[in-house]
This record gives sequence, structure tokens and C-alpha cells, in this order.
Amino acid sequence: MKLSFSVFIVVASLLLGGCASTKSNQPDWVDGDSAKYAKSQYLYGRGQASSVEDAKKRALADLSEIFQVSIAVNSEDIQSYKKNSKSAGGGEQFSAESTRRINTNTEQIIRGIQVAEIWQDPARKDYHVLAILQRQQAAAGLRQQMDQLDDAVQASVDQSKNSVDLFVKIASLSKAIDTQLALEGLQKTLQVVSVSGRGMDPKYNSGRLKIDLDELLKRVRIAPKVLEGSTAGLEEVVSGALSKAGFLIDTGENPVFLLKASLKLSDLGMIEGWYWQRGNLEISMSETASGRVRGTQRWPIKSSARDRATAVKRALDEADTVLKQELGASIIGMATSQ
Repeated sequence: MKLSFSVFIVVASLLLGGCASTKSNQPDWVDGDSAKYAKSQYLYGRGQASSVEDAKKRALADLSEIFQVSIAVNSEDIQSYKKNSKSAGGGEQFSAESTRRINTNTEQIIRGIQVAEIWQDPARKDYHVLAILQRQQAAAGLRQQMDQLDDAVQASVDQSKNSVDLFVKIASLSKAIDTQLALEGLQKTLQVVSVSGRGMDPKYNSGRLKIDLDELLKRVRIAPKVLEGSTAGLEEVVSGALSKAGFLIDTGENPVFLLKASLKLSDLGMIEGWYWQRGNLEISMSETASGRVRGTQRWPIKSSARDRATAVKRALDEADTVLKQELGASIIGMATSQ
């Protein structure tokens, strides 16, 4: 994962105050470590170019590369959870927030980078720049952010434990997992910045929280019901999507939750050699005992083919794809929005 170009521009603008030096003696940091800025106290990068500004940008990029591995690994963790959380309680929205949070916090660290020295080679006339980041200052900022995230995880876990509504429990725990992933991302960055190479000990870990979430999902039993007039085959599509989302299908006579689904297509006929089908896929979830509707979700469906039968099948395939990707998050969203 690469840091955005805008970040480099922002930081570069902060570095304009550096003044060039024309020392005849080459500084130690040009080809080796700096005695003045010990590695035990600073992270640093070097840049070389024919202009001062280009040399500054290259020094910044060199120093920023230190964070690339930890950021990339954490982003992969979040994206992996994002895929799974489509069946685990609305995690897609929370995971997007997590990714933005990590990027923002990392950019704040990079803004702490300073140009320490500039040297111009008297023979070649090119510029050498040393950019530094004070370890202690950066680590302190990271620890403060991690403390805040730790508190946020605890709040979400407490909300999950204290709620009597099963769906609120699931949504709160899903949010806790997302926040924990963001915290673990900062932990990796702190290990890079910290002199000791150690981070902080968080109260929770995402693996344990995910196990708890899976246990909650197994407690939700939903009975699917396809409304009359829907496209043939929709019942299998809905049942398959519910199973993929991690919910148990209730086949009893008195289910706690009822998921009604419909897919009604309009035949648009042939247009320029293609048969078109258009309609809406709609689901609504209700409590069987009270009849309370917890929410409704609708998606437009459109398909085409050289013959009508294939066009209808493609519409059903599109419905299948939509539900397998979004049904879990939609159910949790509907259940917790009221």
C-alpha cells in the first residue's frame, strides 16, 4: 500500500524552511549513520537530487518506506475481515472507517518528519537531504491514539454484553473487532517507531473477538419466505445467502424471525437483438410473535441475453451475487436501525 501523493505534498510544503549548506566536508550521514542523530533516538531517511526540493521529497519518501510494511500488512488484515464481516454484522462500513483511521494516523506521524540537514556537493552540485523523525515524540502520539482506541473497543464490548437485543450484541461486537484491527495496526507501527521494538499490551485481540462474534451469529435463527409471484429459484438463492452469512435457517412452525424476499421481473422484450429483464429484489425482516418489521432493503436488478430464458437466469444470478455479498450486513443494519 503506498501513501497518497497528497501526503508528500503537504509534508514537502512544511519542509520549505530548510536552508542549503555548502560545506566542503561531506557529512557522515550522506553515506552512513549520523553521529548527531543516533538511531536509538531518531528514524531517518536520505534524499539526493539536483534540486533541494526534489532531494527533500526523496528523503521523505525514504523515511516513509519504514512504515510501508506494517501499514500494508494491517490493510490486508482489514480487507480480509471486511470480506468475512459481510456475513458477520455490518463490518464493511466499520472496516472502511478503520482503514481511514489507520491512514490518517500514519499521515499524522509522517507530518512529524523534519529536515535536519542539507548539504550540497561542491563538485557535483547535487543536494543531499537528511530527514529525521524523533522516536520518542512519534511513539507518544501513537500510544495516545491507541489508548483512545482501546477505550472504544471496551465500550463496544460492554454494549454488546449489556444489550438484551441479540442483533445489537452482534453489531456492537462487530464494531469492536473493527476498532481492534485499527488498534493492532497502530501497534505494528509503534513497534517500528519504539526504541525497544515493543508496543502496548491491548485489553483484547481481534482473533478472540471474532470467535465470540461467530458464537453470537449461531444464536440467530431466521426462516426465509419467498413471496408469491417471485422468480422461480429465489428460495434457494435466499437460503444459500442466509447460510453463507452465518445465520441458522429456522424450519420450525414458529420461527423467531421471518425474512420475506421477492424478485419480480418485468420483461422489456427485445432491444437491439437482446432480451431484457428488469425488476427489484426486496427483503424485509420481521419478528414473528409481534409482527414488528425490523427493516426493508431493496436492490435494482437488470439483465440481458440473446433469449428470454437466459436473461431471466442472469437476473436470478445477479440476485444471488447481491445477497451473498450484502445480506448479512443488511440484516444487522435493519435489525439495529430502530
